[in-house]
Amino acid sequence: MQLIILPGNNVTNQTWGGLVRDYYGPQFTSVHLVEYEHWAKEEPVIDFDVELVKLRERQGSLFNDEPTVVMAKSAGALLALVAVVESVLTPKACVFFGLPFALAAEGIFQNDWSAVSEFTTPALAFHNQQDPTADYRYTAAILAEHAPHIELVTTTADDHWYGDFATYDEQILPFLQNLA
Repeated sequence: MQLIILPGNNVTNQTWGGLVRDYYGPQFTSVHLVEYEHWAKEEPVIDFDVELVKLRERQGSLFNDEPTVVMAKSAGALLALVAVVESVLTPKACVFFGLPFALAAEGIFQNDWSAVSEFTTPALAFHNQQDPTADYRYTAAILAEHAPHIELVTTTADDHWYGDFATYDEQILPFLQNLA
């Protein structure tokens, strides 16, 4: 089984992606950590269209017939939702961290939640109750309404970092074992 990591928007999320690779990577036969175009260009915001094209172009050589798990944080989680619904990625399962639905409502989704409601891949979504970037109550409400099959795991940190992987293992490890 292979792992694809889709970090958050800010270039500091390269570090988060590397930590995920180092922590969870040994459980997979291969790992691909996505680096976004806007990081290299030192631009502030991810371009979903550009990243979807890049994922689609890599699909043949990178995402072969081997079962895939996607781990994605923040903007990367939004990208994963869109990529799965558009069949750019076809993972066996996804693990999301800090879904920023409130930020995406008008800008990315334009209040069209079909990327969430049409998402049928088994998934876990970790979300800090006090996340200052991604409102917990809004995320919980959107998941309950549009994707009740995505298991929301409430965590208590007061940041948007999502780097306490040992805390997530209680849910992630059995989730991954059930995929095998």
